[in-house]
Amino acid sequence: MEQDKILIREYSPDMDELSHDNIIDAIHSNKNNITYSHKINGRWENQYLSIQFLPQIKKIFHFACKVGKEMIDRSLIIPHKEMGLPMDEFWFNIAMPGESTGWHDHKDRSLLSGVYYLKVPDNAGNINFREKNGDQFREWQIRSQTGKMILFHSNMEHSVSKNKSSENRISIAFNLYALPIDIDAFSDSYSSNKFYL
Repeated sequence: MEQDKILIREYSPDMDELSHDNIIDAIHSNKNNITYSHKINGRWENQYLSIQFLPQIKKIFHFACKVGKEMIDRSLIIPHKEMGLPMDEFWFNIAMPGESTGWHDHKDRSLLSGVYYLKVPDNAGNINFREKNGDQFREWQIRSQTGKMILFHSNMEHSVSKNKSSENRISIAFNLYALPIDIDAFSDSYSSNKFYL
């Protein structure tokens, strides 16, 4: 199957006045307000911080919803608690040197998922995708790069290679849902059964 048919797109959005350093500083200065979903291989996989502490990330979400609509011809949103919903559908991944993320996919009712890279040092690991073909998996990777956004179908299995740099790799990941939104689609917990170690 060609990549075009399995809905994976790469973007390098030009977002004026978006400072990656300011977002990363806001994450670090609001550590007491971060919540966590689950541990995989001994590290917290998803770190949640309310959009009220990071209003500038709305630019990232606006761009993702716009290009996501171009991909699947449906209006999309990235839900969060400030919309009156029970859960934020975005989170931060901070991979320290030596850390990686195992194979997994995302929520059943989201249509697209995405990642935007805030900080990717050299040799900090790429995102890997795979699809099953009979008894075999076909795997490929896309280079992680600061300022790059990748959107893909939420049921696409993916992982992240080991961070072989001496610095943290920092990204924001999110799920996109079609309108009208089904409130029952949300739960307060993230299922770790979606991970294939």
